[in-house]
Amino acid sequence: MISGQLLWGDLHNHNEIGYAQGSLSRSYEIAASHLDFYAFTPHGQNTNGTAVSSYRVVDERWAEVQAAARSHNQPGSFTNFLGYEWHSTRWGHVHVIYGDDDMPLEKTATLEELLQAMRDRDVLLVPHHTGYQGGIDWDLLDPELSPLVEIYSEHGSSERDIGLHAMLGHSGGPGDHRFTIQSGLAAGHRVGFTAGTDNHDGYPGGYGLGLTGVYADSNNRQDILAALRQRRTIAVTGDRIDVQFFCGTSPMGSVVPSGQGDLAYSVRGWDFIKTVELIRNGQPVAVRVPDYQSPAARVGRYRIRLEYGWGPMKGYQVFDWRGELEIDAGIIEQVMPCFTSDPFDESRRKRINSSSPGQVSWQSHTSRGGWLTTRNGTPYCSANDAVCVEITGSPQTVLRLRLDNRTVTSLMATSPDWTHTPSPGHLDVEVSLGELLDGRRGFSMEGSPNSVVLHRAVPEALYTIHGAHTPRPGESACYYLRVTQENGQMAWASPIWIDTE
Repeated sequence: MISGQLLWGDLHNHNEIGYAQGSLSRSYEIAASHLDFYAFTPHGQNTNGTAVSSYRVVDERWAEVQAAARSHNQPGSFTNFLGYEWHSTRWGHVHVIYGDDDMPLEKTATLEELLQAMRDRDVLLVPHHTGYQGGIDWDLLDPELSPLVEIYSEHGSSERDIGLHAMLGHSGGPGDHRFTIQSGLAAGHRVGFTAGTDNHDGYPGGYGLGLTGVYADSNNRQDILAALRQRRTIAVTGDRIDVQFFCGTSPMGSVVPSGQGDLAYSVRGWDFIKTVELIRNGQPVAVRVPDYQSPAARVGRYRIRLEYGWGPMKGYQVFDWRGELEIDAGIIEQVMPCFTSDPFDESRRKRINSSSPGQVSWQSHTSRGGWLTTRNGTPYCSANDAVCVEITGSPQTVLRLRLDNRTVTSLMATSPDWTHTPSPGHLDVEVSLGELLDGRRGFSMEGSPNSVVLHRAVPEALYTIHGAHTPRPGESACYYLRVTQENGQMAWASPIWIDTE
């Protein structure tokens, strides 16, 4: 096991202080409701290599941004970092993560000037959406300031130029293979992986847009920054997939001498694992899949996803939801929220309200008026929200689901608004774990044009994979893990470098 605790956070997110939407206080409230750490990164500047353009609202409110990072920081429970985004048309974009609060909004005309200004400071510079044409200047990457690169965000994946999550959501896509992270690794750069939403709805940690997992000794700035610098990181698209990756006793992010031991890994997902790929110098050298032939234990752990939404496409109705899941003859071990950033609302909140071994309750709001889009237009978001639970139980375990929703007509609704249904919706059903092991169950809300699905239950043997691989004797190589679930959610574990020198 990797020492420390696995913490989840978003180091790249925007709101109305910049050219996005949502208040600063809303961003912090949402982040604290479901994340362990957070950095608000307002758009600080843009440069073409000579002239620097600023964002007036960020300049005017920088002191407020500093104060918010300081006042919301709660070591041990919720860690905040002061940050901002440095834009350029020549060297790509980086988000700046400070270890201190009283730091400047540094503006420079060139990347070299930015690097010079940041040396000897407690700071990280994280290049992001590098896979675009000109998205990163690998020749100028500073290994001390930039030990990490963002591999995924709402823009898509910068890992490589093929595979899932192509960079299609913004005007910069679809990109160029020379600027992918695989290209940088092939050039000898030793960078670990992060993922951040880059969300412009002011919703930190919006599901499906990217999160970073970090193994840190404790939840405070010093320990999280130390773990980030050591590249003890997992990048995920949405589901909080737990990945452990070692060479001998050295964890992900390490540089180890040849012959130190075998590579070993353990993966715990939140859906059926499709593949776990061990990547060596950019190519898969070992691929593991679940053993569907192994008999499922009669009593064990299972993970279940409750998804809801599928409302009418016409107009822009917002549906407020209240949900409760109770369990008989079983125990709720973990709860994972899967709340999307849409539809934007300044006052509504999506959150888990309570959780215990016997029940979980929550609230959220959904709409299909802006289906598959955020303010920046990514094609990867679902219009639905979901709650996942891990339970210990048997086929006789019973899940009792109660859901209520009501329709609220947004000011953005179209006319004629023929789908508006002011009557409240309700659902009260019981489903056994045995039924969900046979397959998913779908339900229609009574009185409301919305649908609900309890997805097929996943036995622990099918959301968990362990593996090992013996490196070639005397080789120098870069290894990392790529995990793909059946629902398309992915994870990447930072590399381990084997060095013969």
